[in-house]
Amino acid sequence: MLLASSTKQIDANLSSLAKQIEKQNPGLSVLVARQFRLAVRQTPLEVTISEPRKFNVLEEFILRAAIEFVPTPTLTELADLLGLDEIFVKSTATNLASLGTLEVPATGGITIAPQGRDFFDRGGISQSEVRSLYAVSDPLDQTLTFNFEPLVAETLDLPDLADLVFLEHQIADLANLTIAEIQPLIQASGLGIHVPEAGKIVTKCDVIGDDLDIWQTVSILVLLDAIENQTTIQVRQGKQILETASNLLNELESQQKLSLNELCKLTEEDVILEEPEIVPPPKTRKPASRKKRKETDSGNK
Repeated sequence: MLLASSTKQIDANLSSLAKQIEKQNPGLSVLVARQFRLAVRQTPLEVTISEPRKFNVLEEFILRAAIEFVPTPTLTELADLLGLDEIFVKSTATNLASLGTLEVPATGGITIAPQGRDFFDRGGISQSEVRSLYAVSDPLDQTLTFNFEPLVAETLDLPDLADLVFLEHQIADLANLTIAEIQPLIQASGLGIHVPEAGKIVTKCDVIGDDLDIWQTVSILVLLDAIENQTTIQVRQGKQILETASNLLNELESQQKLSLNELCKLTEEDVILEEPEIVPPPKTRKPASRKKRKETDSGNK
């Protein structure tokens, strides 16, 4: 099934895109360009990020004193030695103790913690940070991505693509994924919070709220290649071509699991019948036709 050459189904807000595609690709004709709404799944998360930090001068001096001074000094003695306010020295020592590098008894001298010597030799320590993230699972593009900001739900008076296309891709349940499975996905999202080569590691990921379906707009285009004499389906989000989604819809259409009539909102007048006994001349080939199918309601005008 192909559209008659004089027939095009182009949504008004996609007309400029269709003209741009045809201008940039003289061999292509945009026969259909329609917009649909698609629900993606958004999950709120909290991740713990561990990354190395070098000791500052005062931290390094306090740790060195705990290792090398005999007897080990008190914080008061260190403050006097350095000529610093004791409150400032105590605050720094308390922070080192919270990081597991120093032990500060109520009385007596400071001592190095069991792991403190190792951290001191390395010149730094791993510190943790907790950040909020949002995981977005797209059943059409078959992706799981992560963002710092939540998606904004769009108010869409558009037909639901799921009414026309059965999406077998299962939306990921974040609670069932291990941290080892989540880490490369976060890294691929380009957020800069999981960079193993820099020692920056996401060590924990917790779901902190309910999943939420967020409506997004996708554009479906049917392109006619005059040279190859065939049509292909292309999926876009804005101007970005979604290759995985495009391949999926083309595969479903070839398996007759997707009705191009319904997808493109075609009527019988929009379709030309297949004439297999006629072989057009190579230079003036007409688009190959396919059997027409009965139209069903697509829900959008």
